Amino acid sequence: MTLVNELDGAKVIKQTKNDTTQKLSVMFFEEKKGVTIEVAITALAIARYEDEAENGYYIFMCDSEWTVQDDHKVETVEEAIAWAEKNFDITEEDWL
Repeated sequence: MTLVNELDGAKVIKQTKNDTTQKLSVMFFEEKKGVTIEVAITALAIARYEDEAENGYYIFMCDSEWTVQDDHKVETVEEAIAWAEKNFDITEEDWL
């Protein structure tokens, strides 16, 4: 299992395992010429940018290579955990 310390320049505080057999969600991106690409979200991470320490936390939605596909900003780690539970059915035990 691969763990990450940093994503998109932000320090990772908590993360789920990145299990490629697990799909938390699917994102669709429309490319040029009308081609749609489907990307599976297989892991979440809660992270914080050092230069934005007073400005909250980000939940990163990542693919199997830990590439950030989307993010959601929250004020606290507890809010991030609750948001992940509501939107991705992630429980407290899923966080590493």
